[in-house]
Amino acid sequence: MCYHTSLITDQPALESRFKATLPKGSPLEPVYHASAFGFPAWPILTRQQPEQFRYIRWGLIPRWVRSADDADQIRAKTINARSESIFEKPSFRTAAQQGQRCLIPMTGFYEWHTIGSKKYPFYITTTDTPIFSVAGLWDEWADPESGELVATYTLLTTDANPLLAAIHNTKQRMPCLLTPEAEQAWLHESLDEKQTLELLATAYPASRMHSHSISKRITSRTETSDVPEVLEPANYPELARKPELFAA
Repeated sequence: MCYHTSLITDQPALESRFKATLPKGSPLEPVYHASAFGFPAWPILTRQQPEQFRYIRWGLIPRWVRSADDADQIRAKTINARSESIFEKPSFRTAAQQGQRCLIPMTGFYEWHTIGSKKYPFYITTTDTPIFSVAGLWDEWADPESGELVATYTLLTTDANPLLAAIHNTKQRMPCLLTPEAEQAWLHESLDEKQTLELLATAYPASRMHSHSISKRITSRTETSDVPEVLEPANYPELARKPELFAA
């Protein structure tokens, strides 16, 4: 699964990359490490508004949720969605059927490799472009107490390519990274259910990705992890004989 991401860029670069504008008065600050469990607001492009970023919070709240308490409970379970079942699961079905698709921009994401009881963090990027995107679904929930419309999103995952299968060896899943061609289809085309599932089932090529192991600062309880130092490579003797974990 994917719960930890980065977006290390500035406003001109992000707007140029996606040919879309950020909301006025909402400066973009570099994010070196964000955890989904903090439900961060992220600049998202929706199919309904592809030329304007919206700050939408991670953790999808389905529109049928009845109370704020229920919303808080469910969103921790809807951070990710298995792409294979988005047309079946009640939490995601309406958004999938109505084509409420979105692009989630990133400059990298984090996964852990497990050996016995120990976990080793990795940072993964693409070699195609400094800023890439992951497929998502979004929805709006009306808070019954305030009447406020709350926009939220979920990140879609698929079976891992060989690199991510080696790194994320307990789950062997990866985010649905999109090539530029797939971005165009996901954001602009009218896809039926079959076309949607076929697009999401195509894992991003491992040959177009980079990975390196990093220090365990990312899980520190005493030091902040949203700093450039979190990305610095770290070597572990236990990984020395596992070349399949590293892609240049």
